[in-house]
Amino acid sequence: MTISEPLFDHRARLEQEQREAAARRERALIDQRSPENSPDARVRIWERLHQVRLPRDPAHPVMARVAERTGLDLAEVLEVQRLRAQPAA
Repeated sequence: MTISEPLFDHRARLEQEQREAAARRERALIDQRSPENSPDARVRIWERLHQVRLPRDPAHPVMARVAERTGLDLAEVLEVQRLRAQPAA
């Protein structure tokens, strides 16, 4: 074993972790548009990818972008927003 071997192992492990992270992100991008997922699930995936919450203001400019990225109609995104604003039963 040489001194460079641990460095090589570390570098290889980092590269593998980066590949896995890229694969997870790609899967999430597919899932956020998948019709198999509910509108709420698609919006939650969008939130997780962008590390932000859906704005509370229905007129917020990002709402149209969320709809575009999730493959939903703006009305569907607004419905997710409306349902979230309701008090828990």
